[in-house]
Amino acid sequence: MFHFQAVLTGPACFYTDYMAWINGTAAIGKDGKIEKPWHAVLIKLFQAGVFMLLYVFLGDCFTPDIIIDKKYMNLNWIQWIFILYIVMAFQRVPYYVAWTLADAIFNLSGFGFKGYDSYGKPQWDLVSNVNPWKVETALNFKETLEAWNCCTMYWLRRVAYDRAPKGYRTLSTYLLSAVWHGFFLGYYVTFLTGALFTISARTVRRCLRWRFQRNEFLRRLYDLLTLVVTKIVLSYAAFPFVMMHFGPGLYFYSRMYFCLHIVAFLALLVLPRVMPPESKSVQSKNGCDTKKLS
Repeated sequence: MFHFQAVLTGPACFYTDYMAWINGTAAIGKDGKIEKPWHAVLIKLFQAGVFMLLYVFLGDCFTPDIIIDKKYMNLNWIQWIFILYIVMAFQRVPYYVAWTLADAIFNLSGFGFKGYDSYGKPQWDLVSNVNPWKVETALNFKETLEAWNCCTMYWLRRVAYDRAPKGYRTLSTYLLSAVWHGFFLGYYVTFLTGALFTISARTVRRCLRWRFQRNEFLRRLYDLLTLVVTKIVLSYAAFPFVMMHFGPGLYFYSRMYFCLHIVAFLALLVLPRVMPPESKSVQSKNGCDTKKLS
């Protein structure tokens, strides 16, 4: 009621940060001076404007229903996956507009100062809800989620993840997020798929990543592969969410033969037996070597 900045699109903030803003101490920086937000505000307004123009002029060309249109389903796999990625990327653009604009509004009111970076520049990202660059360049599912709807993620971690039994933390957090979004079945399909992919991604990382750390070329190759796979997996998982209803999502997955679901289950059940994770003794040795080099 009294938090006018967040009345339409959020983001969520902690009560202590809100009271610091109310008391006039939220933006006090070096030498007791109040930091000015103008530079951060102008950058965020510019970003929101670019995203808005991008969606206004191109959004209608990339509606999610075209993914399951027969015209596009008849394309070869590479072309169709590319279309899938572009379409699903455009579904994120309205969120970039709303959240970046909301962040600018917060900063304009003096809310959002987080301190200084390593170069001594003021940071106004205390309540930044999204980092578009990190979302689009994330190398795994975890990095994507950390850069998306950030303030809600903090809340979910504290009210669900940290309080749930250890073996059920990921699933319970995703289920709470689904309920928080609403009751369209497409939401639940996406969040249950996301829970499966998050858990399987941890297994894949433990089993495979250490095998690519021998030299710079292999590390770069691993990063490239995970970047591409993450974008495909994210697009695959999010489709039922943007369609909202169960039918289109089920049709989409059935046309893909539930391939990524099957791969995720195989990663959980088979991969550790075929390509086991690095032993703890080797991990400890590598950790000690890294500390010596640093």
